[in-house]
Amino acid sequence: MGDYAIQARFEVDCQPADLLKWLNSTEGIAGWWSDTVSGSASLEGDGFHVKFPTTDVVFDLFVSETTDRSIEWTVPESPPWWRGTTIRFELGETENGSGTGLLFTHRGFEPDDPIIAVVTPAWVGFLNNLAEVARTGKANPAVVN
Repeated sequence: MGDYAIQARFEVDCQPADLLKWLNSTEGIAGWWSDTVSGSASLEGDGFHVKFPTTDVVFDLFVSETTDRSIEWTVPESPPWWRGTTIRFELGETENGSGTGLLFTHRGFEPDDPIIAVVTPAWVGFLNNLAEVARTGKANPAVVN
């Protein structure tokens, strides 16, 4: 596992609890990421699986931390290009207090890993969708299988 991290910071026009509900359940995750999510994502130790139509690889993630201000997922094995990485969402107040600040970090890549060029713009698209879904309160998965 490397020490390179993809990071993105967003301001979302909603309260932290409105954003958190899209991150701490499989139903919530299916509302903004891919519509095919199974398992459980509510408690530390839970495992969930995400499927995309472009690959037969199932994304296996485990909840390693969950609080009212952060969620962290680990990827022990699959997909192989994410093996050993962690995905973290940290929520805080915006400077003017009118919304939620979101710091996203996907950590554990080697700095020269060519997948970074693919994963970075993909995450930006998914996170923009997460922000919109949290703002409107209406599910709209970015990927429909």
